[in-house]
Amino acid sequence: MFPTTIVDLSYPLKSGMTCYPGDPGFGIRCSCHVPISDASRMVITVHEFTCSTHTGTHVDAPFHFFPDGAKLDDIPLERFVGRAVVLDVRHAAHPRKKIGWADVDVECNSASLRQIGPRSEGKTDIVLLWTGWDAHWDTPTYFAHPCFTREVAERLRDMGAGMVGMDTLNPDESLADTSEGGEPGDGFVVHEVLLGAGRLICENLQGVGALVGDSAGAWVSIVPLNISGSDGSPVRAYGWRQE
Repeated sequence: MFPTTIVDLSYPLKSGMTCYPGDPGFGIRCSCHVPISDASRMVITVHEFTCSTHTGTHVDAPFHFFPDGAKLDDIPLERFVGRAVVLDVRHAAHPRKKIGWADVDVECNSASLRQIGPRSEGKTDIVLLWTGWDAHWDTPTYFAHPCFTREVAERLRDMGAGMVGMDTLNPDESLADTSEGGEPGDGFVVHEVLLGAGRLICENLQGVGALVGDSAGAWVSIVPLNISGSDGSPVRAYGWRQE
């Protein structure tokens, strides 16, 4: 049955949007605007855009951090679509602070944690971490996001998560965290653990909480552009609940 409600989990791509510090920004311009004839209202319009492979809501392939890791076009399409569980960690989401496993393994997440595992075992391998930080999108506070510890990544990896998504700029700390009051940095430990095990990461999600419900389960499509040899790609992520 077709879902009655589709939840948009991605941000629109537009000039001036939030990007990871140092990455190329998104740009778009009209490259063709040609009237077909004086008698017609039709005009041929074509735009060209430029951006990083990690612009907006996007997926990281293992090749993003590991030269011998899978590139985007090496990854089967079905890994980007499937059932998803949402883990609520809003209670632990504070500026530039770490979210540990003790913050994840709480009563409100107990049922969801039991669902995580390989698809071959009839379980769910897409995990979405709900911090609520999307409320700060396109503001300076968005860069002061919370991050996750190595243990969180290791636990999810060992449970069988194939993709881990979050509504923050990055699952690891930002480069300025320590100098601006954050906890001591651990580097890119979440990327190391997950991408190093061939798993996928999706960053800059929005609206994840809309997928939480009491019945059935959530489904998501987080399909990237099919860019040959790429380390990542923007996605038009969306989800729905199968009631």
